[in-house]
Amino acid sequence: MNWIDGNDIDIKQFSGSELCEIISRNLWNYERSEWLKYNDFIQTAVFLIDFDTELSMEGIFTFLENSIGHYAPYIINAFRNIGDNADAEILSEICRLASPDFVRESFASKDYNEYDISYFNDNHELSEEVLNEIERLESKLYLNTGFDMWQLLYDYLDKRIYEL
Repeated sequence: MNWIDGNDIDIKQFSGSELCEIISRNLWNYERSEWLKYNDFIQTAVFLIDFDTELSMEGIFTFLENSIGHYAPYIINAFRNIGDNADAEILSEICRLASPDFVRESFASKDYNEYDISYFNDNHELSEEVLNEIERLESKLYLNTGFDMWQLLYDYLDKRIYEL
């Protein structure tokens, strides 16, 4: 099998958790658009790792505003691939309330300098009701509930590796 960098690799030598560790170390060397060239099970891991990083560091509003939000459909699909339909549905609802492509476009259209401080509410025309609903939904995502999404991902990858 070809690895992310194009080299041939025996993927069967890794467990799902080892694969995630390797992906995490190499993930940022490639543009997100390149990730779409990877095998579907590698895409699943890549998009969930990236989403988890973004959510852990900045929260859902930054996810909606940053370029990763453009890949929300892939992330939702990744949750479904591992059997985490609850988080897939929550993220789908958040994206329905505030489409990441629309949110990013409205943010990018503002005239900010590199070190300007801004707040999500200043940059977007979402009602307070919608903002509160997004926060409520975010609180139900795996990261805020203690649900172990990672074990689902590892098990999914283990199965896919075994099937190769």
